[in-house]
Amino acid sequence: MLRKLSAQAGTLLIGAIALVFVIGAVTALDLGTSRRMGPGAFPLIAGGILVILSAVALVEDMKAGAEHLKIDWRTVVPIALAVAGFALVTPRFGVLPGAGVCVLIASYAVGALSPLRRAGLVIGAVLGVWLVFIVGLRLPLEAFRGV
Repeated sequence: MLRKLSAQAGTLLIGAIALVFVIGAVTALDLGTSRRMGPGAFPLIAGGILVILSAVALVEDMKAGAEHLKIDWRTVVPIALAVAGFALVTPRFGVLPGAGVCVLIASYAVGALSPLRRAGLVIGAVLGVWLVFIVGLRLPLEAFRGV
């Protein structure tokens, strides 16, 4: 049983981090109302979904007897750097440049993409962030800092 759980360390870690976000959202942030969501609504919803998905994945993998997989550092490193890039760029330049940097760095985890496809991915993601969060949800985010 312990060997099976160690094979699911990533799933357990994601579930634990998501649970921290859920607890933080409920205890420290305003959730708002269903018509006007507060700053805690998104972490609560996203964290809750991740907790549920982690639990389902853990149960399914335990049933199937999933084996421990070797970590592919060529995918882990770009994703970690993408999150760090978003965290560093967004406060200084705004959410859209932060999203662009994040997607650009994360795209290197996919493998060989042509520069044109990589640029299309970044532009599409930035456009999606703008449409969903700024236009659609009307969140008070600075698209570009200083503009």
